[in-house]
Parts: sequence; C-alpha cells; structure tokens
Amino acid sequence: METLIYKSSIAVHVLCGILSLIAGLVAMIANKGGKAHNRAGVVFYWSMFMIFVTTTIFFILYPTNLKYQFFLGIGIVSFYPNWSGKRMLAMKKGFKPTLVDKIGAWLIGFSGVCMLAYGVYLTVNPAKYFGELNVLFFIFGTVSLSNAYGDLKFYLGYVKAEKMHWFFAHAGKMMGAYTAAITAFCVNIVPRFMPENTPSFVFILTWTAPGVILGILSARIIKKYKIKFKIAEKPSLSAKIKQLFAKKELI
Repeated sequence: METLIYKSSIAVHVLCGILSLIAGLVAMIANKGGKAHNRAGVVFYWSMFMIFVTTTIFFILYPTNLKYQFFLGIGIVSFYPNWSGKRMLAMKKGFKPTLVDKIGAWLIGFSGVCMLAYGVYLTVNPAKYFGELNVLFFIFGTVSLSNAYGDLKFYLGYVKAEKMHWFFAHAGKMMGAYTAAITAFCVNIVPRFMPENTPSFVFILTWTAPGVILGILSARIIKKYKIKFKIAEKPSLSAKIKQLFAKKELI
C-alpha cells in the first residue's frame, strides 16, 4: 500500500510539475487579466498546490528521510508565494489582510526558523551523502523568513501599502512560485548530465541560480509596470548621467 501511494504521488507530482511550467509561462506571456492569463493562472495555482500536497505525502511516508525533510521545507517555501499571491487578488478594492493571511505569513516564518535550525544542526553533523545540504537549508530558510517579513510588515501595519500593491505583490509572488517550478526542473534534470565527480557547489548552483536570474528579471518587469502605471517615474537621460557621475565620485 505504501509503495502504491508513493508511486501514485510521484506520478501526480511529475504531471503537476510539467503543468505548472507550461501554465506559468502562458500566464506570464498572456495579457494580464485576460481569459488566457486567468485560466492559465488557475491551472498553475492548482498544479503548485498538488505539488505541495504530494511533497507532504512523501514526508509523511518517510519522515526520517533527510531528503524528504528538506523537500517539505522547499514545498512550503514554494507554495507560500503561490497561495499568498492568489490572496492578493482579493485585495483589489482595498488592502485588508485577514487573520488567515497573517497566520500564513507567520507559518512561513516559522518554517524558515526550522530550516535555519536544521542548517545549524547539519553544520555540526554533516549529511552523509550531501555534505553541503546545510547551505541549502540556510539559503531557503532565509528566503522563507524574507517572505514572512515582506508580508507581515504590511499585514501588521508597520508599512503602508502603496497604490496597486495587490497587483505588484501578486505579480512578484507568482513569479516567485514559477521560479520554484523552474528550480525543481533544473535540480531534477541538470544533475543527470553531470559527471559523478562534479563538485557539490555546482549542485547548489542548480538550486540557487534560477532564483537569482528570475528574481532580477521579475524586479525589472515590475519596475516597468510601475512606470507604465505612473507609480514610479522613468529616469530622464540627465538623471542617468548625474547618477553615473555620482557613482564615479564615490569610487
């Protein structure tokens, strides 16, 4: 029975991974708010949800397996921006986070603390098959805490939400969730083509490089939309020249 559940979950996990990659790309390319964007967004959301569910099932089946302990943390940090990004759509008419939103943010923060603690533990007691796993716990634990801080500062009223906060938060969070899908693809495919003596830091790059690259791309896209919606002004040529000279003076 355990084997059947595991194999079935693997099949669902892989299928939803493929769907999330396709649907996420369609949602990004399609006109925002259009039918194609909305329908692809729904497919992406539920695909990511099922990936989280199957990851949880793997952990329940093998709770003492370090790999699935790590994957559970990754599953949480991957699903949170997907879930909270969808929640942002409910705040179009006004930024009013509910208790559920606050609990979700606190939980991702708690998950981050647990991952950091696990990173410390693995630093003292290195993993037998992947000695640098502690580095990934530190990285994604920090990402989880960053997600929690980024939302709670608004939810608790320490920072006032800007105009169209829901739009930019939704876009940024969904890009974050899509980054998780791309990362999962890379860590499952890229290592298959690497020689056995490949240094561990190369495997770490397969976990981190997609996030860095897509994070920069996401920031640039959001900046362009802010300029489009006149929330941020496009710097003039003279302003760019002044900034250039200011940097030279600092050097």
